[in-house]
Amino acid sequence: MRFGIFCTYENPTRNYKQCFDDQTRLILHAEALGFEEAWVAEHHFNPDAASPSILALLAYLAGVTSRIRLGSAAVLLPFRNPIQVAEDVATIDVLSNGRFDFGVAKGGPFDLQNRHFNASKDVSRELTIEALELVNRLLYEDTVSFAGAHYQADGVTLTPKPLQKPIPTWIATATPDAIEYAARNGFGIMAASPFPLARVAQSVDAYRQAAPGSDPRLALARFYYAAPTRQQALDEAVPFIQRFAERMRGIFLANGPGPAAAFDPAEMLERSLIGSYDDVAEKILAIHERVNIGSLLLKPTTANEANALRSLDDFATIIRPRIAEALSASKPLEIAS
Repeated sequence: MRFGIFCTYENPTRNYKQCFDDQTRLILHAEALGFEEAWVAEHHFNPDAASPSILALLAYLAGVTSRIRLGSAAVLLPFRNPIQVAEDVATIDVLSNGRFDFGVAKGGPFDLQNRHFNASKDVSRELTIEALELVNRLLYEDTVSFAGAHYQADGVTLTPKPLQKPIPTWIATATPDAIEYAARNGFGIMAASPFPLARVAQSVDAYRQAAPGSDPRLALARFYYAAPTRQQALDEAVPFIQRFAERMRGIFLANGPGPAAAFDPAEMLERSLIGSYDDVAEKILAIHERVNIGSLLLKPTTANEANALRSLDDFATIIRPRIAEALSASKPLEIAS
């Protein structure tokens, strides 16, 4: 199991410069602590999650980091020209010296995005698959001609070419046909922080049924905050969870009934890695036993930068060694008295 951080560029003060600087410091701190991965989300028209230009952010991070792998979680392919995506992806892979992980998605049910990027929800999944096929051909073939239902290319040679061949690729999805497509092509799958574990387990099982013996390389994001006691962790994390749930419910309700019900603060708290150090370690081991996590991506649930940095310190120095010891011993974690 690898460990990373999930970066949504939370912006509670509506100060974009501070938001970008804080997130960069968090990523550099994670790298110094030995975290293997940092993944950046893509959000549009949302001042509280200021990461619309995901590929620009990743290119910048490639220049200020040296060891940590950098992932897109995820590039919303229906909103972009796939030829330009391929160029940007290859450039980031070169700039990062082959440290790029390519995650893609179709985008959530946010009407504002679909309208302004001229990508109907009815065809967004089809656009995603076709765009990904073109991007991959451009990355690894010398000259590409492509005639799809939505995208075309006529004798295109990509410049530059990526260092990794292939670049590790993931699809953020819980849709059966998309999971089957990922399995057939050897792509990993991703699951966001609010996803119920039962739904994640269904996706993993579907992947293994579609490609027996294959590893879904599950990249699982989870809200995280740990402290010496569960109550201390809750005191810091619960206000963040409540604000996030309220914001997301408002976005979804604006699009009609349906997914808003999934953003119940109590249920989100139950799915999160929040509690004492022992609580968090035990919960991670239980999740890993159920779905075999490839990469666990932690999203610190605090608006306080100092507390976010400290929470990564605690994970690296207290929680991760306990998990490693339990996994190496192949026995349940022993809780200190």
